[in-house]
Amino acid sequence: MGIELRFIRDDSLGEDIEIAVRAAEKNERVKKLLSSLSDHFRQQVSNQLFLKKYHINTSDIILIMRDGRYVTAKTVEGDHTIKDALTRVEEDLDPAWFVRISQSEIINLKYLKKWDFVGGGVIQVKMEHGIVSYTSRRYAKEIREIFLKRRAKQ
Repeated sequence: MGIELRFIRDDSLGEDIEIAVRAAEKNERVKKLLSSLSDHFRQQVSNQLFLKKYHINTSDIILIMRDGRYVTAKTVEGDHTIKDALTRVEEDLDPAWFVRISQSEIINLKYLKKWDFVGGGVIQVKMEHGIVSYTSRRYAKEIREIFLKRRAKQ
């Protein structure tokens, strides 16, 4: 029931990497492994494209917000101005980690510390590095479901 990892050199692949999963049958364990690998590499490609386009590493982004005419990405290292529309920036982000909480803000769930209802259908979102934000009522129901699913996994 173990897993064995091996490296096999193949010069014919060039810069590409091929991963083959060998098992007696394609059971749930194999499907879960393949799904995890697929998600990981899809996220890596997305992160690399975002870095190339905006010069910001997505793993460092805490919050992205519309700030007047521009978009500001609050990161671990500080604020970065992005000269693009928030909707276009959102398209380049991994939806598994980045969630829109209002018309002007997107948060990275990796930095979510705590969330609470504050009344009127609004949720207060506390992020790491002391960042506090609020959801709009329009997104509150969807966000609550995402937060509850995330809490159940932990």
